[in-house]
Formats: sequence, structure tokens, C-alpha cells
Amino acid sequence: MNPAYRILSFDGGGIRGLLSLILLQRLEEKLPGWLDKADLLAGTSTGGIIALGLAHGVTVAELRRLYEERGKLVFDDSWWDDLRSLGKTRGADYKTKKLETEVRRLLGNAKLKDLNKRVLIPAFDLDNEKSEERCWAPKFFNNYPGEDSDGE
Repeated sequence: MNPAYRILSFDGGGIRGLLSLILLQRLEEKLPGWLDKADLLAGTSTGGIIALGLAHGVTVAELRRLYEERGKLVFDDSWWDDLRSLGKTRGADYKTKKLETEVRRLLGNAKLKDLNKRVLIPAFDLDNEKSEERCWAPKFFNNYPGEDSDGE
């Protein structure tokens, strides 16, 4: 019989990732060490940030503090932003510069191959918006060994 393979997956949703972190923190209080038993951490969007942080060894408390202190800056989605993006029909929900700054602060120069746990981050590989025909292709970033690894 094969041993269980435990996958912990986190949803996207911008600042709502704080809810996931609050729930994780409460679970950690009730069941210390349960998070260490996960074999794979997966997440999309803000869930990917949480998965990457945990796989890098950042504590749930540190991640929660990051969302509480920097979340409003990173996940700014004002009415002006919605107007400029034509109600999210053009462009991403959030500006990537602030997000990238905070993720780099969180992970430093670590690469996926450097993480303590396996990760799977579903995303889209987007074109550069220079052509009339937009091209979006699904991409699953991971640090599993093999030819399709994104370890670097």
C-alpha cells in the first residue's frame, strides 16, 4: 500500500489570502506541526504567494503580518484602477511592481529549486500585448525534478 501524499492548496483572491492565513494560524494552534506533513503546497495568485512563502520556510505568522501590514499597498484595487482597466477587461487586477517588491522581500533571491517543499503554481503565460491577437497559455510552475521543472 502506498503512503498518503498530502496536498495543501490555497485559493487566489488578492487580500482575501489573509483569511487563509488566519485559518492556517488557528489550525497550527490546535494541531501544531500539521503543516509540516504536507508534501505539496499549491496555489494560484495570492494562494501561490502563500504556498511559496511556506515552502521557503516563512511562518504563517510572518505571512499574516505581511498581508496585514503591506496588503493594502500590494492589492490596491481602487475604483480608478477599475476604470482604467475597463472593469478588469484590460490588464491585470493589480500592479505587478509592488507585488514583485514584496515577493522579493519575502523570498529574497531563492529559486524554486531552493525551496524546502514541492510547489505547484498554476498561472498563465501571457503575451506582451503588442499584437492584436492575444495569446494566453496555461503554465504550471513547479520544482519537481525533471525536464519540465522550473527550478531555476
